[in-house]
Amino acid sequence: MDKWHIFPVDCLLEQWLLQNPDRADVVKQAQELVRALNEHYRDDATDARFDDELNRLMQLAAERRDAELETPIVPLQQQAWWRWAVAASIILVAGLGIWLYSYSHTPKASPDSYAQLTKIATLPLQEKVNTSNQPLNVLLCDGSLITLRPKSRVSYPKHFAKTSRTVYLNGEAFFDVAKNPAKPFLIYANQTVTKVLGTSFLVRAFEEEKAVTVTVRTGRVSVYTRQDFEKAQQSGLRRIEGIILTPNQQMTYNLDEKRLLKALVEKPTALMPEAVSREQVFEDAPVTKVFSAIEKTYGVKLIYNEDDLSACLVNLTFLNENLLERLDIICQTIGASYEVLDGQIVISSKGCK
Repeated sequence: MDKWHIFPVDCLLEQWLLQNPDRADVVKQAQELVRALNEHYRDDATDARFDDELNRLMQLAAERRDAELETPIVPLQQQAWWRWAVAASIILVAGLGIWLYSYSHTPKASPDSYAQLTKIATLPLQEKVNTSNQPLNVLLCDGSLITLRPKSRVSYPKHFAKTSRTVYLNGEAFFDVAKNPAKPFLIYANQTVTKVLGTSFLVRAFEEEKAVTVTVRTGRVSVYTRQDFEKAQQSGLRRIEGIILTPNQQMTYNLDEKRLLKALVEKPTALMPEAVSREQVFEDAPVTKVFSAIEKTYGVKLIYNEDDLSACLVNLTFLNENLLERLDIICQTIGASYEVLDGQIVISSKGCK
C-alpha cells in the first residue's frame, strides 16, 4: 500500500483561527496532534495504520464519554468541556484524515502531461479533438498538415512564434511538416520532444500507454527526452543527447526505463512506391550497385565492406519483393548474411573469389 504523509497544515489552521478567534486552544491541540502523528508514523505511515489510529481515538473518546456519564461527582462544567474537547478532537482528526487520504490519493498532474504542458504554454492555444472513428485533418498556419487519429487531441497556436513551431499531442497523429529551416517544428508528447525542419512522420503518444513511438516516412527527425531537450535549451548547449531517425526507422521511448531506442520499422516501405512496382533487372552487376539501388529506394542505410564485395557480380530480377525479401535473395546469392542493428542493416560476407 502506498505511503501517506502528514503535510503542513499550520496555514490552514491559522486561517480557521482568524475566523474563529475564540478557538485558539483547539488550534493548539490540533497542531500538537499533527506533530505527534508525523513523529510517530514517520517511517511506517500507511493508510491502514492511520485508519486504525483514527478508530482507536474515536473508541477511546466514546469510552471516556460513557465513563463521564457514569461518574456524577465530576463537575458539570468539566463534563461539558470534556465533551466539547473530545468532539472537537474527533472532528479535527477525522477531518485531517479525510483531507490527507484525499490529498495522497488525488492524481498529481505530471509536469510532462498534456494538460500541464498546454497550461504553461507561452502562446494561447487552440485544440482539436478527434472523437470520431475516422482520421481528422488539421491544417496549420504554416501549411503543415496533421492527420489526427481517433481518440487523439492536439493543441497549437493560431500563429507560431518567431523562432519555432510548437505543438502538443496526446494520442496518435501523422505529421506532414512544411519545410522551414529557420523555424524548427517541435512536438511535445508524453515526456518526449520531436524536432523536425520539414518531413513526414507518425507519432504515437497516448498518456495511458507505457511507450512513445516515432516512425519516419520521409526526411530526417530528431527525438529527445523533454528533460534533456529543455536542459540544453536553458544552458545554451549546442549538442543534445537524442536519436536521429531517417526513413523507415522508428524510435521507441519506454516511460518506465527512460530509454530512447532506435530500430527499423517492421515493414519498410519504398520512398517511391512506383519504383518497386517496376521490374528491376541486374545483369552481371556488382552487388554494391544493387545495394545502392536498395538504399535509394527505401532510404535505409546498408553497412558493408566494399573491398570484400567488390568482386561479387550478380544476375537478379526484382519486381514486387519488399526490402527484406530482396536482401534475402542477394545474401543467398553471394553467401552473405545480414542483421538489423540500431535501425541500420549490417551485411556480413567473406567476399567473392
